[in-house]
Amino acid sequence: MRRGTDHPAARARFDFVKIGCTNWFDHMEPTASAADACARSLREAILRGGFPPGVRLPTERALAEQFRVNRGTVRSALARLEAEHLVSARQGSGYTVHDFRRDAGPDLLATLATLADTEEAREAIVRDLLHVRRQLARGVLERLVGRADDEGLTRVENAIGAFEAVAKDRSATPADLARADLDVAAALVAATGSTVLELCLNPVASLLARLPSLQQAMYREPASNVLAYRAVLAWARAGREEGIELLVRELAARDEATLQALAKKPRPLAPAKPPKPKRSPR
Repeated sequence: MRRGTDHPAARARFDFVKIGCTNWFDHMEPTASAADACARSLREAILRGGFPPGVRLPTERALAEQFRVNRGTVRSALARLEAEHLVSARQGSGYTVHDFRRDAGPDLLATLATLADTEEAREAIVRDLLHVRRQLARGVLERLVGRADDEGLTRVENAIGAFEAVAKDRSATPADLARADLDVAAALVAATGSTVLELCLNPVASLLARLPSLQQAMYREPASNVLAYRAVLAWARAGREEGIELLVRELAARDEATLQALAKKPRPLAPAKPPKPKRSPR
């Protein structure tokens, strides 16, 4: 049996540039592990179409040689992709790529947003995200009618107070505002008593946390975000179902303003990759 570079497994390599993905070992964050970088590179390759649905990934040995890691690290990375339903393993057949549109979950939305090649594509993803958030908000409002108790609404009020304190802090970053905002949203969803709605909030929150430019657009006037929440709280305490449509329309208007603000300052939705160090002139 042939071994070394003549073995088929050793030749089954892929070119990061050719399939349009990033070798994240070149841009590893300090807290990331080798398995993180390996999984991120493969995930990006799959989402970009470098590995179409139905094809088999290169062997563990080939991937280990490509990434210059041991096979245990590759297995850890592949296990993560399998948990995300991007691939599946079969004994003796390796790993087969899935159609992520059919099998994967909303946790991949943040990665897809960072991979969008044009402003139009990024805007479409954000527009759809905000639309989904509005539908979730409608469900939350409908559940709150007649179900929210004083204890739950008190937690919402406290979360709004904390959000207002962050909004008044001039040193607060958009990420700080996003966390405080999501705490209010989580309190509102918890007040419905619906575990399903709480779980539906998680991917939306995860995506917002990974899109800095969207945060900047959403919290350009944080005091208005606080006022909007106070209006929701007042409506919830009154318990009148007829106010739902008005609140959803107000949220739609705010979302449209967010999209306009995002378009006026076209910046990448993902943090820029660290530049390679320049060589000093001799």
